[in-house]
Amino acid sequence: MSAPRLLVESRHDLPIVHFQVILLTGSLLDPQGKEGLTRLTARLLRRGTKHRDTRAIEDRIDSLGAELGIETSPSYIRLSGSVIKRSLSPMLQLVGELLHEPSLPESELGLLKRETHAALIELTDSDSALASTFFRRTLFRGHPYGRTSIGRHQTLDALTLEDVQQTYRERFAGAERIVAFAGDLTQAEAEQLAGEYLTQQTQSHVPRPLAPEPQERPGRHLVIVDKPERTQTQIQIGRLGTHPHDPDHTALSVGNAVFGGTFTSRLMRAVRSERGWSYGASSRLGIDRVRESFSMWTFPAADDAAPCIALELELMQNLVADGITDEELSFVQSYLVKSHAFAIDTPDKRLEQAIELQLLDLPMDYFSGYLQRIREITRESVNDALQRRLDPGNLTLCVVGTEGELGARLRQLPGLASVEVVPFDSL
Repeated sequence: MSAPRLLVESRHDLPIVHFQVILLTGSLLDPQGKEGLTRLTARLLRRGTKHRDTRAIEDRIDSLGAELGIETSPSYIRLSGSVIKRSLSPMLQLVGELLHEPSLPESELGLLKRETHAALIELTDSDSALASTFFRRTLFRGHPYGRTSIGRHQTLDALTLEDVQQTYRERFAGAERIVAFAGDLTQAEAEQLAGEYLTQQTQSHVPRPLAPEPQERPGRHLVIVDKPERTQTQIQIGRLGTHPHDPDHTALSVGNAVFGGTFTSRLMRAVRSERGWSYGASSRLGIDRVRESFSMWTFPAADDAAPCIALELELMQNLVADGITDEELSFVQSYLVKSHAFAIDTPDKRLEQAIELQLLDLPMDYFSGYLQRIREITRESVNDALQRRLDPGNLTLCVVGTEGELGARLRQLPGLASVEVVPFDSL
């Protein structure tokens, strides 16, 4: 049997203990044509064990006054919850039962598939979720990051009970795991509980999923997600961004904060404050175990969509060509240093940082050395990183709106190498 990696953030004045059990396997390993398999298997864990059916499981959670959720991502599966200290042991006993003795009932599989189909239909009601989904599908075309953990309608239909059982045997039972606690718990107590209930019951070893490095597609590529009768749009524009092991990672993060990471950023001022085109305007840099995306997000009225995009492209071009100013750097450094206190002000937040170090294979000083790196950043290093990483000639542009109203104007945007129109419900 294999003991999990254990992380504990003790705080003895808190009556509630928060816990996480993280399996280092994920939807990256879903076979082509069977997307959604890992998520379906993970959710089925809660639908029955060798000792309890679904109702008995839910009754037990309620009787303990506990909460329990299951999250599936490309590279991990997370069971997380909270419970008062005196009920922690029986709650972890139940979690261990879900992990080690699931019955994976076929009747519940059919119900879960129907629920997932309904969730996909519900997703089409959210224009912002559609923008994010199709942006990533286009930017990471042919790469696992372009797929969603929930799957697609046609892939869900192809999944069988045998697929689920095989996935559990081959990728869940022997997966490495992290067990984490925050609250009124000592290291010794955590070790005892994890050893008793959450130690793997198999000798098999499942390697962690790791996606290949994504490749940038040259040129600007526009995808219009055609949704009828939209008076407002959702827009995401971006490209490949940063990797936490890049030597210029911190410098690029500072540049992004200047551009679209604060309420007074360049993007917010130009789009919202000066023109009133979108209530929000921001940019972000994602991080993962391989290079993730840089993206800009706005949601202007349909009539303002094309000029808003043209402005964003111009702002990005100017950012890369001219860089940031000393005044902007000073402001952002002060903002990032002062706001850092809010990133570590609770045991949960500190625990999450410790988890991310392991989940994302971050440098060991990624969080502990953050303030020093921010203070030491120079304007020259930021501008070099912007020029190196954010070529505005290679971009994915995703617009959710009504193609008949927007298409002609969007096709006139500068430098487009391709234009694709997809139905909003083609999930």
